[in-house]
Amino acid sequence: MVLSAQSEPQPAATPWFSNRRWERFFTAAVLLVSVLYAAHGLKRGWVAADEGFLAQSAERVLHGELPHREYSEGYTGGLTFLNAAAFRLFGTNLASLRYMLFLIFLGWVPAFQYAASRFVPPPLAAAITALAVAWSIPNYPAALPSWYNLFFATFGLVAALRYLETEHRRWLFVAGLCGGISILFKISGLYFVAGVLFFLLFRERLVPRTKQSGPLETLLYRIALVSCVLLYEALVFGLLRRGGTSATFLYFWIPELAIGATLVWFEFYSGENQRQRFAFVLRELMPFAAGVALPLAIFSGRYLLAGSGSRLVEIFSLASRQLEIASFAPSIFKLAGGVVINLLLIAAFFLTRGRTARILAALFLLGMPVVLVLARFERYADRALWGTFWTLLPVVIVLGTALLLRDSPRGSRDSILKQKIFLVLSVTAACSLIQFPFTISIYFCYVAPLAFLAATAVCCLRKPPRWAVAGALCLGLSYVVLEVTPGFIDDMGEQYVPDKQVVRLTLPRLGGLRVSPGSARLYEDLDGILKQHSRGTYIYATPDCPEVYFLYGFRNPTPTLFDAADDPVGRTERILQAIRQHDVNLVVLNQHPQFSGPVPADLRAALESEFPNRVETGKFEVRWKP
Repeated sequence: MVLSAQSEPQPAATPWFSNRRWERFFTAAVLLVSVLYAAHGLKRGWVAADEGFLAQSAERVLHGELPHREYSEGYTGGLTFLNAAAFRLFGTNLASLRYMLFLIFLGWVPAFQYAASRFVPPPLAAAITALAVAWSIPNYPAALPSWYNLFFATFGLVAALRYLETEHRRWLFVAGLCGGISILFKISGLYFVAGVLFFLLFRERLVPRTKQSGPLETLLYRIALVSCVLLYEALVFGLLRRGGTSATFLYFWIPELAIGATLVWFEFYSGENQRQRFAFVLRELMPFAAGVALPLAIFSGRYLLAGSGSRLVEIFSLASRQLEIASFAPSIFKLAGGVVINLLLIAAFFLTRGRTARILAALFLLGMPVVLVLARFERYADRALWGTFWTLLPVVIVLGTALLLRDSPRGSRDSILKQKIFLVLSVTAACSLIQFPFTISIYFCYVAPLAFLAATAVCCLRKPPRWAVAGALCLGLSYVVLEVTPGFIDDMGEQYVPDKQVVRLTLPRLGGLRVSPGSARLYEDLDGILKQHSRGTYIYATPDCPEVYFLYGFRNPTPTLFDAADDPVGRTERILQAIRQHDVNLVVLNQHPQFSGPVPADLRAALESEFPNRVETGKFEVRWKP
């Protein structure tokens, strides 16, 4: 699945369109259709615990609570404040969170198209953008922070690309600003920052300067550079080691090693030594670092003014605990199969000539409908096709770095192009870590657009035939629209399942979201039970069902949203004290939590004693006082 590009950093008019007016019309039409497609599915599907977690956090902020101080926030905290603003703007319901996500998405679409147009003509960039859109929020439109990580990584990429074209350092500040904002949504925004830092080190080697540095400066700079690369690789290894398998290291660490090796190789084997090397890097690093620091300083200031600066440490400790709470290792068979298929396709696209190439082109184009049909009816075919797209990311990064190593710099324009390519590869490799440690299929969608952009950039070094470009785009769009998206995240990457998210729940706070019939019945039945037996504003719901509080307008007497993140020492006593303090008369027990274990025996015994009346509906057991 490798996409086409021209070798010029800013391509001239595309050969498919002789009239620039039609070129602009086609680009605008494709982007508009992509946005409408995403808008059409904005209210489709949910994971109740995810939506409840986001909504309850935002509502607690509206009640005057501060994340990490009054309650256990699951992410950095910036997203919660944005979601609280969404409630104020659009109303207190789950759809409001998606409206805010869609507003940021509307800015992301032209930003992605701009980034792609740095490597290919605008109409082709629009087609690649349509592919990126189809693999993004239509598959899971919940306003999760990982989408914002993707959006702001793209915004930062655009700013860095503009810096390469203008050399105005304000664009580095903007890129850093995007990185800092991304960190506020989720700590994994650090991955984008790391990718840009490697790019700045790479750029220093390729920017032409007139005088050579002395041997001492060169030695010290090389020691510093190699130390930075080794430290980063060690940190990535340490991260992966906490939940890694052989597939984990092959998928995530090999691309990072390729990026680091490229940086070191260019240092020792490319061109002459430059002068004032430390000064050059610092001049570019400072505006970027200032941009990263500004939003973090503003966010931290609120805690410092409230006398809760120590709570900021909880953000990093929480990220460490989450590595242990939610973990899912990728399949080595899916990885191996996907890599083999990608390598075979790349060989067919780039290495064949003449009659052999025409035969392979015909087989590829005629075989696509067959593959799509097989994927719909045969789960192993669907897994193989998904694995092909999923492994595109590490294959493209390794291939791209290999091509950069093979091609030595050839003048300033070629140098700029190589910097752009390395920038995209470095950021994509780093941001791919967002899939770790919970490497389920939907997490690939959080980075898939960057993988497609990286493939586009790499093709500036080796131009594939047009039939390969057309076929790849058609296959990618057809597969995700017709077979991946309808099945939602439950069966994504495993098998085709018809769309089950077709029932509009009538609960006011759901905001008109469409869910499965079983889910609709469950939460409507629970609504009736709670209305009949609850009193007051507080109930207690556990484990891992924060949506129960939000959907029915109740408040949580504890600071806990997901039980697995709670401190087990003295937990039962704290919960019982909170229940009595807030005069709770009803509890809801989730008998099938996603991450946490069942209710501890001592807590269950106390709840059964204090709340003797019970009724079950679906996975919920409701208990109340007489």
